[in-house]
Amino acid sequence: MKNSIKILVIIAAGALLAVVSNYFITGWYNIIPWVIAALLVGWLSDTRLNSIICGVVFGYVLFLVYIWLGYNGKTDSGSMVKFVLFDLGFSLVGGAAGVVGALIGNWLKGIV
Repeated sequence: MKNSIKILVIIAAGALLAVVSNYFITGWYNIIPWVIAALLVGWLSDTRLNSIICGVVFGYVLFLVYIWLGYNGKTDSGSMVKFVLFDLGFSLVGGAAGVVGALIGNWLKGIV
């Protein structure tokens, strides 16, 4: 039960950070809060496996919501299907990035 609540909080945090990044932080430097948040996810995780799971969820949700909010293309069904498939696929890259950040954060917790 504790892990499921933590996952829900991470989903909400990733979505909230994506919304804030999309509307208030425009430019390449929006990656700075993303990195800090991914490190924090790893730092707050109990085990290495938990940091991997939380990191992948955080990164995937962050990319998914950020790309979705930034879409300004056509609204016909063909274009939307292509966009949704692209968004779901590219969010896997976000999941991988979230894992890297969370693992580094978990590793740093062990050093400090």
